[in-house]
Amino acid sequence: MNANTHYQAGLSNYLLNTPKKNIMVAIEHFSQAAVLGHADAHYFLGRFYGLGDGISLNFAKAKEHYEKGVSLGSYKCGYALGLLYHTGTGVEKDETTAKDYFKQNYEVLLSEAESKDPVSMHILGTYFYYGFYVQRYIFKAIEWFLKASELGYSDSQYMLGMIYETIGHDKKDKDNASHYYELAAKQDHPYAQYALGINAIEEERWRDAVFYLEKAANQQYSLAAYSLAYYYHEKEPKFPLKAFEWFMVAAKQNHTESEYYVGLYYQNGKGVPQNIEQAIFWLEKAALKKDKNALYHLAMILIKQENKDFKTIAKLLEQAAALDHPHAQYNLAVMYQKGDGVEQNMQKSFFWYEKAANANLAIAQYNLGMIYFEGSTVEKDETKAKELWQKAADQGLEAAVKLMLSINNYEKLQKSTWQS
Repeated sequence: MNANTHYQAGLSNYLLNTPKKNIMVAIEHFSQAAVLGHADAHYFLGRFYGLGDGISLNFAKAKEHYEKGVSLGSYKCGYALGLLYHTGTGVEKDETTAKDYFKQNYEVLLSEAESKDPVSMHILGTYFYYGFYVQRYIFKAIEWFLKASELGYSDSQYMLGMIYETIGHDKKDKDNASHYYELAAKQDHPYAQYALGINAIEEERWRDAVFYLEKAANQQYSLAAYSLAYYYHEKEPKFPLKAFEWFMVAAKQNHTESEYYVGLYYQNGKGVPQNIEQAIFWLEKAALKKDKNALYHLAMILIKQENKDFKTIAKLLEQAAALDHPHAQYNLAVMYQKGDGVEQNMQKSFFWYEKAANANLAIAQYNLGMIYFEGSTVEKDETKAKELWQKAADQGLEAAVKLMLSINNYEKLQKSTWQS
């Protein structure tokens, strides 16, 4: 096989009229094409590294392939370098450099597209869709995506589905979106499969949702794996192991929310044996990326340990509270109120109780009512206290229900005594 034959074989196993997608075979063919001097093969090899598609994510290797392709005369690789600088992926974001790359490669890419190169047709569509160098013009983008789609290029089929779904206002646009998503999904395009899965969830077609999300998730698409896990978490609680397994698939791809859920499942022994060490490991990964739920649950694990690190606990709760986690706000308020591990500070305690109470957390409303009733931190306000206690009682907080019952009975008794 010569270089071009390998290149075409790579396309047919990946994005172009693909009867059965096989990324590993595609990578092998593109690699052979590159060895034989095919410049555009480096565009796809760079893409594999840039997306972590069938290979470990490595932006440096992606850039290396794009630069090699440019040196061999690939204008597709020049466009790809423009994308790196436009998005700041693996390089420092630089719009000036990005625009230069988009400008330098446009004319040749246009010529290739006019010569019915489906990859360049698709790239021209992105020029007009995103406004790279040219004026953004959605209908011109659709025109190029349609041409590439008719040749069987699944990326363009997916983009058409996304466009019709985004701009659609009637049933025809919705049908068009589904049509193009389905064309791409038949070629195992993971983003199209994910889109069909999410649409099925919205329409409560659960079997279709699982079918499409599994297909996308099995291609290591983290959003699909997370969505599938969340479906089992919410809709199929009798199968916690399935939820855990899909959360783990996404977590291993550094999906933040999935890292949190893996930690939560280990913390609670849900679907897997309880393992606090593993819970801390996964919650820390998500907490480092400022996931407020992970920050809070990590603090709750640490607060139950025999040798409590109050400084770390307070820091975690502060971060989660600042991200509007009501339970973190409440626990932080309690720490400041009691002086547990932090210097007692009733003003800070009041501040965080109020935040949590405004988020409709019943226990915070109850405690904040007590602060207003006592009148030592703020001006005494029994009316405000009763309002807060009633809000907590309306949510079924037992202490608030009993308190309001007692208050109401007392007020009835007083009224009865006065009337008599």
